[in-house]
Amino acid sequence: MKNFFILSITFLLFLNYGFSQQTQDSTLVIAEGQEDEVAYNEGIKLFKAQKYQASIEKFTETINLNRNFTQAFLNRGSAKMKLKQYNSALQDLDTTIARNPNLPEPYYIKGRIFDLQNKKEDALNNYKIAEQKGYNEANLFYFVGVIKFQEEAYDDAITYYTRAIDIDPKHAFSYNDRGSSKKMKEDYDGAIKDYEKATQLDPKLALAFDNLSVVKSRKEDYDGAIIASNTAIKLKPDFYIAYNNRGTVYFFKEDYDKAIADFNKAIELKDDYAYAYNNLGNAKHKKKDYQGSVDALNKAIELDPNYGTAYMNRAASKEMLRDTKGACEDWNKAIELGIEQAQQYIGGCN
Repeated sequence: MKNFFILSITFLLFLNYGFSQQTQDSTLVIAEGQEDEVAYNEGIKLFKAQKYQASIEKFTETINLNRNFTQAFLNRGSAKMKLKQYNSALQDLDTTIARNPNLPEPYYIKGRIFDLQNKKEDALNNYKIAEQKGYNEANLFYFVGVIKFQEEAYDDAITYYTRAIDIDPKHAFSYNDRGSSKKMKEDYDGAIKDYEKATQLDPKLALAFDNLSVVKSRKEDYDGAIIASNTAIKLKPDFYIAYNNRGTVYFFKEDYDKAIADFNKAIELKDDYAYAYNNLGNAKHKKKDYQGSVDALNKAIELDPNYGTAYMNRAASKEMLRDTKGACEDWNKAIELGIEQAQQYIGGCN
């Protein structure tokens, strides 16, 4: 019997917009008295109410009344960032820097804009300047950690997430993402500890429960993994990744009916989710529904023609259907796509 490969997906939070709100609010300094200050304070109230366009209008009014009101440029840039008016926001932030180059906040916000535009080098440069100028909020170090994680620099990511936690011990997302960095380093005990801390700090953080499920499964604590997945799904009923990951746990427990039900639910919630089709194909193979397996894997490959593992798995089901030619074609395609394990199965192929 051939080996099968089933894929669990760890869901990480990258570029969470909620954190930037806290940091941006720290730039909103209340002023009282003059006409420009009244308009400015109204802009702040609107910003806090998430009425960003209205806040932009008030900050613009402030600037028209007083071109030297530097904070109005800064906060207008923050509001424009919220509305994804990135180029205009950068102009306001550059004006802020020209007027007061010692302020760290505009560099941090520029970093966020470049981050959101996937301009990671520019983002890191601006985050670094913000830090050098005294910006010392957890969010900055968290977002640098995210970039380092994306670069697969997991030790660096752990360092930055830890700095965020040192500043804000209740920063649940830093615990979650540090856990994911530890998972990538196969420090599963450390990852579990961080994920559990994240869930304690934020009991509604579904993604942390899902990540906890994945790592508990790696430790073969399948019952604990299912409990964590159940919580993630209860918190977020449309969390298709959590259904896929719980299905993976049931697969490893050899409860293929429940695995199939979860993979089907993941597909119902996201019908272009190639990983769930691959996993569904594997579970159906285990149930000896080889044609059903091929059908599911066909869909996985249709969605992702470069999905090497799906070709390898489909080959196993084709072989059971006595489609030797099709199996050989799939094994060769899997090898072409970098799946070295397929090499051991092509001995009988021409």
